[in-house]
Amino acid sequence: MHAPHAPFTAAPARSHRLAALGASLLERLQTPLLVTDADGVVLEANPAATRRVEKCEGLWLDAAGRLAVRQGGRWVPLARWKPELMAGQEVALTLEVDGGAPAQLVVRAMPQTGAGDGAWVLATVERLPMTRGDLLRRRYRFTRTQARLAEMLCQGMRPADAAEALGVKISTVRTHVGEMYEKTGTHSQAQLVALLHGA
Repeated sequence: MHAPHAPFTAAPARSHRLAALGASLLERLQTPLLVTDADGVVLEANPAATRRVEKCEGLWLDAAGRLAVRQGGRWVPLARWKPELMAGQEVALTLEVDGGAPAQLVVRAMPQTGAGDGAWVLATVERLPMTRGDLLRRRYRFTRTQARLAEMLCQGMRPADAAEALGVKISTVRTHVGEMYEKTGTHSQAQLVALLHGA
């Protein structure tokens, strides 16, 4: 005869080990990662995400601890996208960051883990590849218009044609080109284009 089996007690110990492992991985992860509830209240954040929020690099927390994203120059609560998230859609939001590398916040709802847990939302910050315009804006502090104009001039477009393509007066293009000379330390369009081709 076999002795009756003792109740299985390893499950709580295993879940504690898994929780500790998860916390350790979250702590070491270089990708900014946040877990929020469906209303955008931050439940967990790794150090990389905390640093980004503290510096207001496209992310911010309001007084209630709700995550907001900078869109169109203003802070928009993450809860704005709650209907899409609750419908199972993944949402990618471009982060507006002054002078930083282009990035986006990818937000997706996580499956419910149990009754009454409510929905959790996983938000990760992912880098976007830099375009030539992004590089010019970063390296020379060009405005968006100046970066577009620089690309046009590098393609061999004349300033008058660039003005038409941008929908501005030739005098506006000349003003931009003059500012671009100052920002790059060049003195002619040929020097500017040669410098930009090497960028």
